[in-house]
Amino acid sequence: MRTAGFPCRLLGCGEVFTVADQNSMEALHAASALRTEHEERAHDYHHVKLANESWRTPYQRTTKPKRA
Repeated sequence: MRTAGFPCRLLGCGEVFTVADQNSMEALHAASALRTEHEERAHDYHHVKLANESWRTPYQRTTKPKRA
């Protein structure tokens, strides 16, 4: 992350929404909500989440085990 908070997602906008308490989930959600409100109000931007992809771990098998 290039800043100490949530930067506006639009290029050229320098707004950053800092998390007041780094140990608080409520503060994290509040900063995220402020960023979303700013993007909608100032830029008419509505962020669309991408479809969740499954995460692979090094412990997952890529092939089925052979039956003996």
